[in-house]
Amino acid sequence: MKEYELFEPVRAMFEKAGYKVNAEVKDCDITAVRDGELIIIELKRSLSVALLSQALKRQKTGADVYIAVPKPKKYSPRSFRDTLYVIKKLELGLIFVNLLGEHSYAETVLEPQDFTPVRKNCKKRREIIREIDGRRAADSNVGGVTGRRIATAFTEKCVHLACLLIKHGPMSPKELRALGADENCAGILYRNSYGWFDRIGGGVYAVNEKGRAGINDYPELYEYYSSCSCHI
Repeated sequence: MKEYELFEPVRAMFEKAGYKVNAEVKDCDITAVRDGELIIIELKRSLSVALLSQALKRQKTGADVYIAVPKPKKYSPRSFRDTLYVIKKLELGLIFVNLLGEHSYAETVLEPQDFTPVRKNCKKRREIIREIDGRRAADSNVGGVTGRRIATAFTEKCVHLACLLIKHGPMSPKELRALGADENCAGILYRNSYGWFDRIGGGVYAVNEKGRAGINDYPELYEYYSSCSCHI
């Protein structure tokens, strides 16, 4: 597929709407003019950062700018939602060209329009800061990796408790706090979200076999809390 195959369907769409359409005007792939309104359309075989950058440069002319690309074969509004959000935030328009030989046609997916500033989600910000503050050991997570267990602040607290119980034997939350465990360790042990702990009577807890196996999924944290003298 060549970029020029996108031209005819896009030209036909704008001419049908009453625009005067020209190609290759001052480095612009397509221009469309009607009653003093200027539109610039940039054509590419696929969406890319280079295409977005090129379109943003065209905005300096004061024109409404569209990007036109072939319609993805597996397109759905839901799967394309994040991409549409980026294009909308850049105040660009988006045109899909359906390549069907002599029956090819263009369709406008997104019109260029002023973007409403993003409302800050203060709750989400607090959650992120709280999670960061809750991590004490060296970060064992690797950004961008999938299929690997993520060590959250809560995970770290559970590993710490498990290491203390393995080292010192069954203990109460009060005894664990005295050794540096999280202030809310009683709640963590009671809820037992990972199923690592057993209550053996009198408010005393121990690590079960699932817990001894589970902490091995977080070797960096296990090593840190097994060997380090500092505590949370």
